[in-house]
Amino acid sequence: MKARIKEVILETAWKMIRRHGINKTSLDDVARSAMVAKATIYNYFGSKDQVYKEALDRKIGFMAEQLNQAVASLSSPLEKLNVFIRESMKITHEEAFLFTDEQSQSQRFLSKLAAARERFFAVQERLLQGILDEGVKEGVFPAHNIARASKFIGYLLRGLSPAPDKARNPTSDQTDIHAEAASLFDLLCHGLLSREGKT
Repeated sequence: MKARIKEVILETAWKMIRRHGINKTSLDDVARSAMVAKATIYNYFGSKDQVYKEALDRKIGFMAEQLNQAVASLSSPLEKLNVFIRESMKITHEEAFLFTDEQSQSQRFLSKLAAARERFFAVQERLLQGILDEGVKEGVFPAHNIARASKFIGYLLRGLSPAPDKARNPTSDQTDIHAEAASLFDLLCHGLLSREGKT
């Protein structure tokens, strides 16, 4: 029962922060929406900052698990890479709020967002490195410069964060995201040059 109440508070807090931003979300609002007393929130978390930190950590955990599960059942490193890119882009667009620094956010919360992003990027990098290493072992990817390729793909995915207006209203068409991910995968695997243009 206690764990369930805590989950409801965190889920409600995250939805409200995502929709309205940190400065426009009060614990009174969270308590009202979660249908608990404000004192209950303080009993569980101690402070407003702790509620927001735990809501953020919880979300990062879900995102990391989503990415891991997306590739876990696949056997081909090439297929894993394709799905990894697609899911990474999908998560970035669905949770655009996490990947943009809104000027309206408090400086304290911006630093928490930045730290949370770094935790997610670390999960991404470990998973990507594992996929590429597996591909090298199976002879799918060349062994030279695989560490550099991992960093390059990681930086590329970091740079695909949506614009701030998308963070407030992340309604990107999933078809567009899948098409963009497929284009990026194709570019990474086949390069820019046509077969005739390669030397």
